Amino acid sequence: MRRTLSRLFADHPREVNEGYFEHMAAASRFGLRLSRLAGLAFLHAVVPGVAKTAVSDEIQRMAREIGGRAEDARDTRMREAGVWDPGL
Repeated sequence: MRRTLSRLFADHPREVNEGYFEHMAAASRFGLRLSRLAGLAFLHAVVPGVAKTAVSDEIQRMAREIGGRAEDARDTRMREAGVWDPGL
């Protein structure tokens, strides 16, 4: 049971060098940004001249941010598994 709770609540934040609440805040910020973008996308669907590139531009920015975080998490998992080689 303890391992399951650790896996669900602690492992991933640790992989990206964050505490639980720090990770909660970062993930919430991404969620709020995505909610705003969803609204803009629906507005654009109704009025095509509005927010013509705003949604795709922001998604590309977010993808770069998340990509860096994903690489950090992957490196942490590899390091903890004993297969990490910084030269790769």
